[in-house]
Amino acid sequence: MIGGKYTVRGQGRAGRLGTWHLLSTADGKVRGGVRLEERALADQATAQRVGQVVQAVAALRLPGLLNVIEQVVDGRYTWLVTSASPTPTLAQVFGANVAMPPATALLIATDTAQTLLKLHQAELAHGDLQPNTIVLSGAGAALLAEVGYAPALAGDTPGPGHDATAWARLLNDLAGRNADPAVAQLLRQAAQRAEATGGSAGLTAGLAVLTTGGAKVAGFGDREPIKALAANATAAAAGAVVTKAPPVALPPVAPGSEATVQLIGGSHSAPVPPRQAPAGVPPQAAVVPPQQSAPPAAAPVPPDGATRLGNRAAEEQRRVASQEPGGPAASAQPDVNLRFGQGVPPAPPAWQLAAANIPPRRRRSVMNRIVAFLSALALVALLVAFGVIGWQWWQSQHAEPLAVSSVTVKLAQPIDDKCDVKVDLVGTIHTDGSAGKVTYEWVRMDGQSSGVLEQTFRSGQNKIDVHLYWEFKGVGTKKASATLRVLGAQVVEGATEFTYSCKR
Repeated sequence: MIGGKYTVRGQGRAGRLGTWHLLSTADGKVRGGVRLEERALADQATAQRVGQVVQAVAALRLPGLLNVIEQVVDGRYTWLVTSASPTPTLAQVFGANVAMPPATALLIATDTAQTLLKLHQAELAHGDLQPNTIVLSGAGAALLAEVGYAPALAGDTPGPGHDATAWARLLNDLAGRNADPAVAQLLRQAAQRAEATGGSAGLTAGLAVLTTGGAKVAGFGDREPIKALAANATAAAAGAVVTKAPPVALPPVAPGSEATVQLIGGSHSAPVPPRQAPAGVPPQAAVVPPQQSAPPAAAPVPPDGATRLGNRAAEEQRRVASQEPGGPAASAQPDVNLRFGQGVPPAPPAWQLAAANIPPRRRRSVMNRIVAFLSALALVALLVAFGVIGWQWWQSQHAEPLAVSSVTVKLAQPIDDKCDVKVDLVGTIHTDGSAGKVTYEWVRMDGQSSGVLEQTFRSGQNKIDVHLYWEFKGVGTKKASATLRVLGAQVVEGATEFTYSCKR
């Protein structure tokens, strides 16, 4: 038992921070737990980085992750407890040589891509995507485990580009193990698209290839084959975790009074001092040494405090023991510091993944805000212009009919005795100043007509000029005239005469 509430069952498997085990609660619920190894968190900087990553990922509450829900310090061991079983991993499935349906490979690929995109939207990345960090859950989903652990241990900062490359490598691996040539080709196409584009955009592009092509594959979207695959892999793989196996005997822990103190998001088998860490600084904990008896239980950590991993309590025990008569001298021991927050509630029993593209979420820059403001301003101006045009149209439809009072026609300038000229005839239409339209035509003395033309008058505009251009060539004299006729219920017209004379 760890923390007085979880039973360790089955054999473990290696992980980045320690050894993973299958756990069960008193009421039979399946949980997972990784027992942290001291050598993985040997220095304070590494422990702090890992603690920050664990806390940040747990705060997301993503259903596509093997979520850490609690931290338990039991004697000299520290555990991170997850909401689901940590086995089987995709690597265990491959190692057990269990047949994988073609549609199941596509579903695993889409599950992992969508979860990676959600991480990128939260400005995080996995950094170590591989078959060993993909767990097939009993609910029929592919869950990502150990998000950010490997980069935190190495002191690196992963980005979307790392995940896109690793996802493409995973797809090529699935394609190589797929018995359906069409599905294998689809996986390779998605991998090529992801690598060619890169980053979150590459994941989105590859996911689009899979969802579009997967719709034509029988069984795509069915979660039952993943459940069966997980069960078969668990039964077939050597050293597989068995839910109903007897409890596993862990290395012995030094005896002592084990008063349990309930912590926020976790439990502790030894008392934890109620001192609260400064804001923004991870509370520290050290490994509890053996052969130390526990003092009486202290008060629980206040609700706004962070759960302590390690053994700050042991340090307090050593100080108390050194002050008692005959008490053993406290031995110097390195302090392992790690912070982990309150954790998250267990994931839902099934993860309903949508097959839609999830574009990466980006912060809006100052330039984007300016462009958005100008776009909104242009939209307002456009709406105002449409309003003015609409109002003018309404007025033209409902205003009093336009009345034409008179029409006059004259030459724009005298032509004298010039040869080969183009005569500009100017007709002026006089109205009562109402808004509206008039139709008119020019008629020449030779019978030629301009056809029916139209002219629009604005409100308050009581006259307007219209033109007729008439070209004359050759030697001789010719009298000509032109008439401007305004058409309507009552025809109003005006005319003028002139003489073209060319003697050369």
